[in-house]
Amino acid sequence: MTLVILVGYGFVSATFTQPSSPARPAVADAFAPYFSQRWNVFAPNILKANRELQIQVQWREDGELVHSDWIDVTDIEFGAVRGIPTPSRIQKNSYNATSAYMSRYSALTDEQRERVRDTFIERREGDEFGPISDDELIDDLDALGESRSSVIRFLRYDYMLGRFARAFGTAYFDREIERVRWRVQIERANDFLHRFDETAQYETTLVTFGWRQPTAEIDPQVLAIYDDIVQRYAGR
Repeated sequence: MTLVILVGYGFVSATFTQPSSPARPAVADAFAPYFSQRWNVFAPNILKANRELQIQVQWREDGELVHSDWIDVTDIEFGAVRGIPTPSRIQKNSYNATSAYMSRYSALTDEQRERVRDTFIERREGDEFGPISDDELIDDLDALGESRSSVIRFLRYDYMLGRFARAFGTAYFDREIERVRWRVQIERANDFLHRFDETAQYETTLVTFGWRQPTAEIDPQVLAIYDDIVQRYAGR
């Protein structure tokens, strides 16, 4: 009985590991749930792409709005833990945020996605501008889709990112930030069979979201944390 089991196991294993043969489809259908495995058996949530949050901010100089260059927030956070065997969770702050944000973004319809990539600022009386009201944004986006709850879930995270970008930009530039916008850079590594290729198999994707004008005040304690991060890891 032991010999039968060993021979059977060896036959099934050989069928999976050797080049294709006529017996492989039949054996795979019967034994794949018990014998086959993929690389992610050791890392069930293996990453397929690298995401980075980049922000751009505006402030006023002599009454005129000026804007910054793009800042790679995720790269700055990763700089806080490079070479450290037991890294701080700070490195995943913006990475986790972009993961949740893009997940809610993907739940929207094509028309809704196009709208949220535009600005959330509107012209008011004269030359005044201000943020579009919450109710108006919800109604506009709801009219372009079928799930009002998906709209609300996205906007909640959008407002969070707006406050985050404003606080980080304030610490980075030491200015009173008025408007912010951000983009998510997505880089997918080459497939396993092309891992040694010098040429990238996939193009870098940039998803840019329009200007927002956060109105919530920045907590001084939160600002102090970002001040410390910028001074220590961004060299400012």
